[in-house]
Amino acid sequence: MQAMVINRYGAAIDVMQLKQVAKPSPRTDEVLVRVMATSVNPIDYKMLTGYGSRVFRKKRGFEFPVILGNDVCGIIEAVGAKVTNFQPGDEVFAAPDTSGQGSYCEYRSFKAMYCVKKPINLSFVEAASIPYVALTTWAGLVTRAKLGPQSSRDKKVLVHGGSGGIGSFAIQLLKAWGGHVATTCSTEKLEKVKALGADLVIDYKKQDFSQLISNYDVVLDTVGGDNEQKSIQVLKKDGNAHYVTLVTPVLRAIDDKGFLWGGFLALTELLRKKKACKKLGIHYHWGLFKSDAGALATVKDLIENDKIRPVVDRVFPLDKLTYAHGYAETGKAFGKVSIEVS
Repeated sequence: MQAMVINRYGAAIDVMQLKQVAKPSPRTDEVLVRVMATSVNPIDYKMLTGYGSRVFRKKRGFEFPVILGNDVCGIIEAVGAKVTNFQPGDEVFAAPDTSGQGSYCEYRSFKAMYCVKKPINLSFVEAASIPYVALTTWAGLVTRAKLGPQSSRDKKVLVHGGSGGIGSFAIQLLKAWGGHVATTCSTEKLEKVKALGADLVIDYKKQDFSQLISNYDVVLDTVGGDNEQKSIQVLKKDGNAHYVTLVTPVLRAIDDKGFLWGGFLALTELLRKKKACKKLGIHYHWGLFKSDAGALATVKDLIENDKIRPVVDRVFPLDKLTYAHGYAETGKAFGKVSIEVS
């Protein structure tokens, strides 16, 4: 099969090579998917330069050669002996746990437990833009901030980076559940973000969000840095508000200091910030992606009921993946950059 392979870390244009590699075979609990489409996430181009390499190398069991790519959407070609809930011909999408090889290739084998039937009203390219951002958002808003279909109505939520993949998805999920959503984005993307349904869109180039809003229930922060303290300022101090950041030091700390010391330093920082926020009456969290077929199935239902739509800025073929990575890294994309494989 064809695959975009790397044998060292670096810029996409320097290290990615389109090569013929062996087609994988599914293990007993796996499915073999003919990959029709995938997408580019920030974690993908960070991993390309070695970000998280210690953790991902341990999870994969090897370092190079590596096929990256987290999202997968395609058609099941074969199933393992223990797989009973899927069969060849099923159209599925997933963001599997980061182990083994990724999706920048024509076939990917991974555990069936991560699979969900593709939404019937989406193309492969559209569906491939959803899983990773959906499950990262779910980890932040549902797992950490305890929001959901019954607990989101009229809750005031600030989503930073409303024009990005996670932001554009989070806005739609919260509005589907009846939340009140404020978001930040750049001047040139204001109208597109408003069209996603956000109640208040703040131009971060011209406005300071911390001077415009207050008494919010939840902040989902995709930006980090100076945003953190300002975001904490706009939350209620009643003991029920949640600040969730998706920008965490965990992988970088382990890269720099190793599993034991790096993990200890990251945990120490988390506990320190939790303690400081608790004194203010705020719950502080780090949100981390976790593969979850049940959550993705809920998202699938929302998509099929026209509550959430994919936001795809551009589509590139697999052999132009280096250009797709370059474009995604500019930050100019509105929503996601998808890759058509087959």
